Amino acid sequence: MKNTYVLTEGAIQLAIFTVLFFVSLNIPLLGAVATLFLSLPFIIFTIRHGTGNGLLLLFVSLMIALVVSSVFSVPVAFMFGISGIVIGFLLSKMENHYMILLAGTGAFLVGLILNYIISVVFLQVDVIKETISLLKDAFHQASQFMEAMGNEPSKQLVERFYEGIELISYITPTFFVIGALVLSYLTIFVSIPILKRLRIKTSTWPPFRHIVFPKSLLWYYLIVVIATLFPIEKGTFIYIAVLNIYYLLQILMIIQGFSFIHYISYQKGLARGIVTVFTIISFMIPFFLYLIAILGIIDLGFELRKHINK
Repeated sequence: MKNTYVLTEGAIQLAIFTVLFFVSLNIPLLGAVATLFLSLPFIIFTIRHGTGNGLLLLFVSLMIALVVSSVFSVPVAFMFGISGIVIGFLLSKMENHYMILLAGTGAFLVGLILNYIISVVFLQVDVIKETISLLKDAFHQASQFMEAMGNEPSKQLVERFYEGIELISYITPTFFVIGALVLSYLTIFVSIPILKRLRIKTSTWPPFRHIVFPKSLLWYYLIVVIATLFPIEKGTFIYIAVLNIYYLLQILMIIQGFSFIHYISYQKGLARGIVTVFTIISFMIPFFLYLIAILGIIDLGFELRKHINK
């Protein structure tokens, strides 16, 4: 009887995944929304029936993906499937949501890298190089337009643009991590309300203001900052590694800073709308992000929240 129930629900979740997968591949706008829910069937099935059954559902889903689309869509199905299993397993253990977010990010990161490798090796399509090429073409066309209008761009502007392009090529791993983090967060964000409606018990998501990273991050940050002071040859493995670690730690410090701001606003009873607007504006002004990162470093190092509570 139990096996019949597992098979029946497995067939239902497989059907849901197939519809979502087909929509995500073939309907542009609706497909973007459907993509956010691709991991949900695996999350639900893993919570209810365990990791082993979740992996079995993933295997069958890969066969379906091969039939619905092509062999090159299989890695995409694998990415969302394995991430759903990881997230579902940890949700069933009632783990802290930030630990689930971290694990989900790792699963999505593996999937993104796998998809990128397959795209480059088998499809001869390098998304990163093509994006950089499009940026160069757009800048070149803008420069030609400015010259035609009698306003030639300065050498300093051109140099800064190409320095920025070079930086983008170096910090590609950071973009992969950010992409995986966003996918993991959105997947958990859209899944939790549905899981609650299905009466599946899950742990509650801690408020953003309670985010406090380990103090050890400060030491890593200090070591990386010191490493950037040494003359490291551009393009080498060490240079790329240090640069990416630096930017990733900088992002964590920014998150810590925003968390502190939200904590202060909560303690002082400020309206959420004010803090939300400030957060949005900060992303539009890079200098603000720099100050918020410094605030995050100070909060982490001196434990400002404890002093405020006193």
